Amino acid sequence: MRKFQISALVFIFIFSISTATAAIQREGLFERASRTVDALFFIRAEIDDRYQTFVNAETAISLDAAKKLPPLEFEINTLSAQLKTFDENISRENSNLLDLQNQIKSVQLELADFAELAEMREVELARSRDVLDEFIRVAYSEAMQYTDWKTGEISTLKFLFTDQNLAEVETQKVYLDILQKVSAGLIRDLQKKQSEFSKIKNNLLAKRGELILLQQEVIDRKKGIEEMRAAKATILAETRGQEAQYRKLVEESRRQQIEALAEISELKSQLGVIDRQLKTFRGDLGEVAFGKLLEGQSLASASGFVFPNHSPRLIWPADPGRGITAYFLDPGYKARFGIAHRAIDFRLAQGSRITSAGPGIIYKVHDSGGSRYSYITVAHPSGLATTYGHISKMFVAEGDFVHAGDLIGLSGGMPGTRGAGYITTGPHLHFEVIENGENENPLDYLPLEKMRFNDIPKQYLEGAVKL
Repeated sequence: MRKFQISALVFIFIFSISTATAAIQREGLFERASRTVDALFFIRAEIDDRYQTFVNAETAISLDAAKKLPPLEFEINTLSAQLKTFDENISRENSNLLDLQNQIKSVQLELADFAELAEMREVELARSRDVLDEFIRVAYSEAMQYTDWKTGEISTLKFLFTDQNLAEVETQKVYLDILQKVSAGLIRDLQKKQSEFSKIKNNLLAKRGELILLQQEVIDRKKGIEEMRAAKATILAETRGQEAQYRKLVEESRRQQIEALAEISELKSQLGVIDRQLKTFRGDLGEVAFGKLLEGQSLASASGFVFPNHSPRLIWPADPGRGITAYFLDPGYKARFGIAHRAIDFRLAQGSRITSAGPGIIYKVHDSGGSRYSYITVAHPSGLATTYGHISKMFVAEGDFVHAGDLIGLSGGMPGTRGAGYITTGPHLHFEVIENGENENPLDYLPLEKMRFNDIPKQYLEGAVKL
């Protein structure tokens, strides 16, 4: 009777050992599963870390800009003030370049440390796997004394015909019990080391991503410095260094913007014809895709809020994450430039991609051919239209049909550069929304979730829900 009790205990224990070891023997199932899980965590961590690094970098840049950009925000009515602004901005950007280069050196040192640590941990992990492999081989061999190798179950025949006595079998049971506990400990240790190694690899990858962002920022800032120098040279060439000539150019640019506003009356008279054209091509303008783009922009919250009482009808033509510089009917704008601001302005790096805010037809392409004011107007279904000002490069022609999100041009706004005009204090996009021939506040038509929280006017925050 005692022999059968012992055999039952041995059966339970050996079955657990043989099942685990057989699973590992079969094509290294544990290692393959571990690698799969590691890969999934690695990919997810890579995405999260890169996104967080990007967000942190953008936040740092925005905070830095808020401190160092005042020269771009005050009134510039004279040539000397404009040239002084260029010099101050170039000096600021050179200082930023030195800061970035120091940051890059620091990140490179951290990257080297992480790479060395990752290499050491990888060696330790390989050794632990070798120890576990050898241990499992021994445990498997012991378990096979009583187990059928095909089924992994206790073999009654092997057990009954063993030449060991009951005391030896009892000792063997204790021995196998010890093997089981040691095996479990080795597996837990291996899993812990794999987790640590995965974290180190994620940190390594995050630092590489940070380094790439910093290196790209250096390239962008160097390009910006060259553009400012070129813009300064252009202004000096066009004005021949004369204050009166500069004022003349500013007045001409003001007249151009007033003329652009006057064209809205013409657009209003053409709305019926435009709507009929759009209905003809409505199925080809990607309404379903537009809906998905609109939904995607609403869900991707940069502000940390959602706005259930707000129903956007357009998508942002570019990322507003660098901040709004002038709002609809902004009193400060009129005080500076003498005309009402029937648009929103938001900062963009010179040469950023500008896309159509909705499906429609290109109604107007005004390319000044030089540093005068250039813009594009797109007519959308249901009496809507949008205007994109300070465009440095055009990619569309009048009469073209565009889907929401289609590239239509590149941004500008750097004084003295192509398409900027002279009523501008720096690179940005001037964005207007017209409905039934009247200028409306663009924020009433756009997903507010994409904006920075501090840029959202208070009247829009009522009913907002924090994520």
